[in-house]
Amino acid sequence: MNKVINIYEAKTNFSKLVKKAQAGETIYVGAYGQPQAIIAPAPQVKKPNIGVWKHKKNIDYKALLQSDDEIADWVESD
Repeated sequence: MNKVINIYEAKTNFSKLVKKAQAGETIYVGAYGQPQAIIAPAPQVKKPNIGVWKHKKNIDYKALLQSDDEIADWVESD
């Protein structure tokens, strides 16, 4: 197990410890050499791909509207 950093030192150097955790290091914080908490890297969360056309950059909405005359008339009337 890694060295246990005392609570006062962890409080004083918190931003440095967070940067170490971002780099993949696990830091043990505690008192009297006994770990009481862990600062560890957060798990990477992948955004869900919501929507059928999310991956498309340029969608020709006018071409889509022209495929249905009733909808095209309704949209153009606004």
